[in-house]
Amino acid sequence: MTLEITYPYVGASKEPRPMTAQQVWSVAHQVRRQLTARPNVPRLDLERVTRATGGMRVNGTAVSMQWDLERVIRDSRGREALGVTEADPAVPGIVLISLNAGLIADRDYLKRSTLAHELGHAVFDGPSMLRQAGKPAFAMVTPDEGHLETAVRGRTGMDWREFRANEFMGALLVPRLLLHRELVRHSIALGLALRDAGESQPVLDRRGDPSRVEGLLIDLGERFGVSATFIEYRLHRYGLVYRGVTVRGPTSCHVSLT
Repeated sequence: MTLEITYPYVGASKEPRPMTAQQVWSVAHQVRRQLTARPNVPRLDLERVTRATGGMRVNGTAVSMQWDLERVIRDSRGREALGVTEADPAVPGIVLISLNAGLIADRDYLKRSTLAHELGHAVFDGPSMLRQAGKPAFAMVTPDEGHLETAVRGRTGMDWREFRANEFMGALLVPRLLLHRELVRHSIALGLALRDAGESQPVLDRRGDPSRVEGLLIDLGERFGVSATFIEYRLHRYGLVYRGVTVRGPTSCHVSLT
């Protein structure tokens, strides 16, 4: 199986052209559509993802990938890291993606997030990385869980590689249409109010009972295989919350949608 992926890019360098979050979500939709025969099932099968992404054609460029889900990964300072996407002239024509199983431990939600983030790097940065064949090894390291939440800002501003990888991760694991469908279904079941946002798009009302909202976020997280905080952020990012919802429940989960 070869995944076919397209997006705007610069011909010579193979680098993506500037992209909005919505454009990145569209690419994630392309990929997810080819990864699963059951598009309406929220939780992606990770084994299928790693099997199906061994070969991709990105804007006409062949990208071969190898996965290592058991590797100990360290950054340039010797600190353990969650994952890495790299190209090495010692193995030409291949993008290597590794996850640190020891650091991730039994946190399936973190494995999913890291895997999808690194796949985003391969999709958007793989062609340009392979174009550097013969040059020193090039690697993009995911140091910790915080790196998966927001794009890093460098000295020159936003790190667009990390922005793309994070938005791809979010839309691959929790697509907007699926999340909206599950949001409406679970909100009705829990007796939570929905507010008409126009265009037949009911969204979560901020006046809902906090404990029920917390239960909603936890339930949705379990459906998609991610954390309640992950769901919180995607609801906000997709505009599926009216104003804000603050949750302070009896558990250690504190979710604030603003």
